Amino acid sequence: MDLKKLLDSLTLEEKIGQLTMIAPHFFLDSSKTWIAGPLAELGISEDEVFLAGSVLGIGNAEEMIEVQKRYLEKSRHKIPLIFMADIIHGYETIFPVPLALASSFNDEILFQAARVSAKEAKASGIHATFSPMVDLVRDPRWGRVVESYGEDPYMLYRFANVQVKAYQGRSIKHEGFLASCVKHFAAYGLAEGGKDYNTVDLSRLNLHQYYLKGYKGAIDAKAKLVMTSFNIFEGIPATTNQYLLKEVLRKKWKFKGTIISDYASLKETISHGTEESEYSAAVSGVKAGLNIEMATALYMKNLKDAVKNGDVSIEEIDELVMSVLKLKEESGLFENPFIGANPEKEKRLIHSKAHIEKAYNAAVESMILLKNNHRVLPIRHYQKVALIGPYTNNPKINGPWSWHGDRHVNQTLYEAFKKSFRLVYSDDSFDSNIEKLKSSDVIVMAMGESQKESGEAHSKSNIKLDEQQIAYIKRIKALTGKPIVLVLFNGRPLDLSDVVNHVDAILEAYFPGTMGSKAIAHLLSGKQNPSGKLTMSFPRSVGQVPIYYNHLNTGRPYASGGEYVSHYLDLEEKPLFPFGYGLSYSNFKYENVQLSSDKMKLNETLTISVDITNDSYVQGKEVVQLYLRDHVAKVSRPVKELINFKKIDLAPNETKKVIFEITKKDLEYYDHNLNLRVDPGKFSLFIGPNSEELIEKEFILE
Repeated sequence: MDLKKLLDSLTLEEKIGQLTMIAPHFFLDSSKTWIAGPLAELGISEDEVFLAGSVLGIGNAEEMIEVQKRYLEKSRHKIPLIFMADIIHGYETIFPVPLALASSFNDEILFQAARVSAKEAKASGIHATFSPMVDLVRDPRWGRVVESYGEDPYMLYRFANVQVKAYQGRSIKHEGFLASCVKHFAAYGLAEGGKDYNTVDLSRLNLHQYYLKGYKGAIDAKAKLVMTSFNIFEGIPATTNQYLLKEVLRKKWKFKGTIISDYASLKETISHGTEESEYSAAVSGVKAGLNIEMATALYMKNLKDAVKNGDVSIEEIDELVMSVLKLKEESGLFENPFIGANPEKEKRLIHSKAHIEKAYNAAVESMILLKNNHRVLPIRHYQKVALIGPYTNNPKINGPWSWHGDRHVNQTLYEAFKKSFRLVYSDDSFDSNIEKLKSSDVIVMAMGESQKESGEAHSKSNIKLDEQQIAYIKRIKALTGKPIVLVLFNGRPLDLSDVVNHVDAILEAYFPGTMGSKAIAHLLSGKQNPSGKLTMSFPRSVGQVPIYYNHLNTGRPYASGGEYVSHYLDLEEKPLFPFGYGLSYSNFKYENVQLSSDKMKLNETLTISVDITNDSYVQGKEVVQLYLRDHVAKVSRPVKELINFKKIDLAPNETKKVIFEITKKDLEYYDHNLNLRVDPGKFSLFIGPNSEELIEKEFILE
């Protein structure tokens, strides 16, 4: 396809249409896709509808084929539509939410989740997914932490890189692969007060040091698209921010792909107060290099006049359009406008045995055992079990952004428990029969948030369980005295301070997806061994927020002791559960930590090794975590930061030596001039099972 020749043949109106994304219901009244907000108020003509270049969401393969046919019948140049959607943690086979997936600390788990998502979505007519979301998050009040990988920049880089490669493969036109759109560029996770869409205020130093790492991981994996964020940066909305989109993304990172706005974010620049009209917003979008406007029609309504008035050049329009045409060509749409969409294959793939198995494995490895006093877990086969709480019979465990996932195919906890335990009593009300509970040996309480309490626009100032659940837990413990296992369904770290001392064990399941209930039953019964680790710290109180392990030392660190240090008078300094924390039914011993040398030159590689022994009779997986501290630098550096991890599988009483290599890249940081540098001097390496329980070794960089 000669794209330059095609571009030159387009009218200005046709070019502008390629820069606009609308919903499928504009083409097909029977569309099963539900789209909210400004799309219903676009106010564009039917002729303009059939100039649009891309579609937001689609119901299934048959619907995609019908929309594409209708569009091509009226399209002068027969340039196919490209269909994009939010395939966040599964298409119809739903995996654990991203915050949970990251808790697996397993690259293969995230890779397979993306592969299954891509296969099902592509067969259903989707060509690009708005995933991964790699916003760095340190505030659990923000609803969208559920979509993130957590509080660590290294983890964001690594998992973004893994998932983009899984989505895209060697070519996005190949069967079962689609384009990846990384989001939200940039720093959306720093919304003030944890309130969605709110102001973001940070320095360029912190932007580059921490908040850009996840996006960079996706760009290094050659993500085809980048989505702008709703927030401002340096007072300018990200969607029209030339520093972010042109200086960083295009110039510094050499990104050659397509930039798309988030939902209506170009029009929202008027609400931000940086644009006086839709006309000026459209002009600013072009000047910033925004290729596709999602959900509003400012480009369609204003760019023709902007070119006529000389505020936008035809060369600028052509540059934006060419990127969209290249994306369509790379997707194989010019060869086959219906590429991927296959109703028969769609039915075979969705909820297939292989996909269900992968969803189950992901659910098992994503769950985190936070507490297990007196080894209450695993529950023995002879013990009588009571299951109570609002999630006893609730199949709504997919979590936010599972818009195609059918909750009706989900097994409930009650159904799963009947197959795994001597279930003597169950109740999903808050008025359980105390005498029946007393007849059990173990009480499992299934509690948490509803699906609608997290996700976009679902921020909360109170991150505790609701008062009724807290009172219920305390009441049952007081009246029965039985061991209580708390299973949590939620989309964010919670403040568990009111209940942590009233339960004997806690399993954090987050929203575990299609196979969640079976995975929980198998973990509690000991058929599976918990191996998840937290990717966000759990605070003791919302008053600690934002709380994260890789903080700066301050001039008066708490560890130095005394009264005049950085601390709260009324609260312990450390989180309730720290980053990287998670228990197992196995007992892992860390011994014989060795550095290859206590000195390192910049062009050399240093190695650190540790012997990990499974000192138990239970096979288990352990996440061995490596942290670094740079003691003296040109700018203040964190007290520790994750630089690598490995998840290993150990048989009973087995010992494995785990070795990490440290190179110059691990020591780099941005100075105040935004230059990467490494300084000679003292460094510490820490190795252990979480960010708190660590063995330290020091070396000198010469």
